[in-house]
Amino acid sequence: MIKVLIVDDDQRERIVLRYVLEQFSEIEIVGEAVHGLEALLFCQEKKIDLVFLDIGMPEMGGLETASKLKTLKEPPLFAFVTAKREMAVEAFELGALDYIIKPIEQNRLAKTIERAKYRMAHKDIIDQLVRNKLKERIDFMLERYKSHEVYANKLPIREKGKITLVPQENIIYCESQGKKVIICTKDETYASSYTLGELENRLDDIHFFRAHQAFIVNLNYIKEIINFGEGSYILKLDGCPKNIILSRSRAKVLRQRMGI
Repeated sequence: MIKVLIVDDDQRERIVLRYVLEQFSEIEIVGEAVHGLEALLFCQEKKIDLVFLDIGMPEMGGLETASKLKTLKEPPLFAFVTAKREMAVEAFELGALDYIIKPIEQNRLAKTIERAKYRMAHKDIIDQLVRNKLKERIDFMLERYKSHEVYANKLPIREKGKITLVPQENIIYCESQGKKVIICTKDETYASSYTLGELENRLDDIHFFRAHQAFIVNLNYIKEIINFGEGSYILKLDGCPKNIILSRSRAKVLRQRMGI
């Protein structure tokens, strides 16, 4: 059900629009407002999916109202119903769902409602994906707590009879070299007894990425991704002269992680 608010200072126009909207079974008219300020207050108090706005209204016109609707915590969709043909460009630049010229026709309004249904369905899908990703992240963190795999934000490195606590944000990359794993930071290079698998569990997986069988990199330091041929790449890192190999199988995952 699409929850609708009608906003128009002309009572006769509100009556006409209400009558036409009531012909659609998927529409629930939640209320009416006579100007923009009243519409904003209404949308703050109630869940509204779609607002039908007139352009010319006292106190706050339709365009200004639409602009302010977009700033709400849960902004509704909005469509203009007006006799002013010349404001369509400004309306669509604001993100209007539609721009309907009076007098209102039921067939024309049906197209607007179909657009609203499509946009709302699309938003529901996006919201569900976000919820699923958030749940996955929470479940992952809970599992790490259960298995005692959550560590302080410093990595302990044992060498030469001492333990050095290295802040994770200072680590640029880790490289497997035979029986040792080299950990390179901004200022130092350490030879550790960790395996890369152990480091994957210890390092914050939000910022660290297994780029290759032999490399873990800090995503915050990636400066360039260079095509090396046959699906392989080289990563250039800030503050680091070493070329990091990005394997073909991990390249796609990295692009998804970084949105590229």
